[in-house]
Amino acid sequence: MSQENPEYVSVPVPAHLVPAVYAFIAERSGVTAGTAGSAAAPTAADLAIRSPQGEQQRRRDEWTVEDLRTLISDRRDSVQVVVAILDILAQQPGTRVGYGDLAGALQLDRTRLRGALSGFTRVLKAHYEREFWPMWWTEVPAGEGRGSEFVYYVSDVVARRWLEARAEA
Repeated sequence: MSQENPEYVSVPVPAHLVPAVYAFIAERSGVTAGTAGSAAAPTAADLAIRSPQGEQQRRRDEWTVEDLRTLISDRRDSVQVVVAILDILAQQPGTRVGYGDLAGALQLDRTRLRGALSGFTRVLKAHYEREFWPMWWTEVPAGEGRGSEFVYYVSDVVARRWLEARAEA
């Protein structure tokens, strides 16, 4: 990119921070979407939320304390595995925890964990009318000759709400 247009450079940013980076750039550059005579210009945060990553973050952050309490009380096995994962992730918001590390911490074999996560997706769609988990996941290189691995993490918002829901459950 920098050879085509030296004014721009590519900078890797963790997916969960993209909305904040958009907001920062918008604030620093004074970007507004409003025009003279139109309604109030959107804030930098509004512009960030309109990004695809911002929309995904917003939809994950839509999980309220009450929603999370409902999740905690759901006795389905796949949901309880995710509840245990959220217990781990909420202790360290923004920190990526590898699939293998989660399987070890939960004392589950990798196949059972994969089945539980798949089952959780089906439960969300069928019983919660949601398509977004309350946590993020992304695939990263696993290391020399080991392919790739999924890592999981939660935002500060979800972590705070999760801990509140757990305290009240």
